[in-house]
Amino acid sequence: MYRRPVLVGLTAEALAGGLLWLSAGDVSVPGAAAGDAGWAIAAAIAFHSISSYFLAWGFWQLLPRRYKLPARRTLSFLFVLLWILPVAGALGVLWSIVSALKQPRGRAFQGARIVRLPELPFAPPVIYEAPPYSQGALRQIVHFATRPLKRLKAVMATRHMAPRDAMAVWSKATRDPVDDVRLLAYAMLDNSEKKLADRILALTEALPETPAGRRNDSHKTIAALCWELVYHRLVQGAVRQHWLETARRHIEVVLMPAAHASGNGSATFARVATPRAAESRDAPITPAVSEAADADSWMLYGRILLEGDDIAQAEQAFAHARHAGMGEQKIAPWLAEIAFRERKFEAVRRYLSVGARSGEKGRDLALVTAWWNK
Repeated sequence: MYRRPVLVGLTAEALAGGLLWLSAGDVSVPGAAAGDAGWAIAAAIAFHSISSYFLAWGFWQLLPRRYKLPARRTLSFLFVLLWILPVAGALGVLWSIVSALKQPRGRAFQGARIVRLPELPFAPPVIYEAPPYSQGALRQIVHFATRPLKRLKAVMATRHMAPRDAMAVWSKATRDPVDDVRLLAYAMLDNSEKKLADRILALTEALPETPAGRRNDSHKTIAALCWELVYHRLVQGAVRQHWLETARRHIEVVLMPAAHASGNGSATFARVATPRAAESRDAPITPAVSEAADADSWMLYGRILLEGDDIAQAEQAFAHARHAGMGEQKIAPWLAEIAFRERKFEAVRRYLSVGARSGEKGRDLALVTAWWNK
């Protein structure tokens, strides 16, 4: 298909070259007619135009299919290029355009691949010794962040925090409107509950093999873990009541070993704890109570009793904690809660004022007072 147009174009280009050569010879001969030279040049231009057309048509057929369309524009471009460059145009188009477009791609290009930059950096993430966000910051993100992904990342960031600090964030995230955030918070709460329950089970199974001198420490640890399940609201309903009773039973072994050995520890302590008001708080420790019990054990026992709505015994337990050396500022808030439940609001105000420092209303005034007292 392409050979005939190319052959016609080359023939016409040869005729045009011959006419130009004859016209140049006629001009150099003296006496030659100027009109003959002009007609020869016009005929050469006409033959060159015919040659450019046929060569453009033949070269167009040699082009790959994707470069042929649109046909009119491609043919016009080849015709103009061939017409402007009489001899070099044909060779240039044949070599630089047709040959370059038809030859296959090199191996170097075939081996190249376009790789998009990943969204995450190649460098490993920075691991901090302490979490960059505090509990309050994560709670604010979970509460106020508009994007669910940001709230989800805030909940995931609590994996590097202590469970006691992360508990407030998880509790807030369980009320999130997005399912992913809420389910992740419930999963972390369930995981924390499972870890505590496994520790309690392991310590309970190891109690018979524990030496007698260290058995009280194991009972106290079990009671503290059970209390942590209840205090952080990891359990509800009957399960909460079960762990609360378990915590009370184990801490009573530490506080009242003799009464617990006889099988009526709670009843013995109830007879001791019946006095109320100020007299009961100043009462000495009875023989049924272990003299080796520390103030922290009494505080834990009082909080367990208060959580179980046993206000009378809780008040007596806090009184024993005071006698054991517990500071008044740590006991006063719990006594204030007892007074609030009994609707003794004057006592609530008195207990709450124990930890307050007079004359310091606000941070700026506190700084001035601290500087002045140096």
